[in-house]
Amino acid sequence: NIAFGLKVQKADKTYIKKRVTELIELIGLKGLEKRYPSQLSGGQRQRVAFARALAPNPQLLLLDEPFAAIDAKIRQELRTWLKDMIEKLGITSIFVTHDQDEAIEVADEIIITNRGHIEQKGSPVEVYQSPETAFSAFFGQAAIVKDYHIFNYFEDVDGADHAIVRPEFIKVTRKNEVQKYKSSASEAVVERVAFRGSYFELGLKVGDVRLSARRGLDEPLVHTGETVDVFVQRIFVIKENKVYTLENSSAKEDYLVI
Repeated sequence: NIAFGLKVQKADKTYIKKRVTELIELIGLKGLEKRYPSQLSGGQRQRVAFARALAPNPQLLLLDEPFAAIDAKIRQELRTWLKDMIEKLGITSIFVTHDQDEAIEVADEIIITNRGHIEQKGSPVEVYQSPETAFSAFFGQAAIVKDYHIFNYFEDVDGADHAIVRPEFIKVTRKNEVQKYKSSASEAVVERVAFRGSYFELGLKVGDVRLSARRGLDEPLVHTGETVDVFVQRIFVIKENKVYTLENSSAKEDYLVI
């Protein structure tokens, strides 16, 4: 498998053996040289595919959703492994994926495309924190809010179409807990609680709006049907496909509740 490209190029047999040995060591599969594909795990087979692509010393590496058919745990391990390998080899790589988390973790630069059109490009931090279009702003489990004035203390954007709210910008507080920004909080009903391993994912309903939020494992458990306070720190307001990033002004010192 690994030698395939070199054989097509009719490379010298001694060089092929040397190159294949180098790559097997590089991908961490030494000792498995004689195994058939059916005797390897999904993650190991992907490493072999990566080595096969690298064998002819390409100038550009193209990866089209290479981890799509692999389970979540192995996919996470391969992301880290692949990024380390690409940085070590210094080879230019184009990685296509529909997984937003994967793009953010693996990429040095992200290009977001929508129906053949480039919506935005930049570093993962730039693209995530400063979206330029409505399509770029819709990362993660973001919710669309038609009337963002249901949340207090946000600047008015005249003619706004809608707003996008991300889970990480939502702070959920139980009624018996201290709410730092009481005047800016809206009430919500918890419709769903899902355990995600490192956090709890909450499905909230504020009026007619449904939001997704997160709550840490170190915080008291919130129950389905419970009424809670919701503080929204930041929203992305969309007007004619332009994005306005608005911060909740109650977070300023003069609005603090002591």
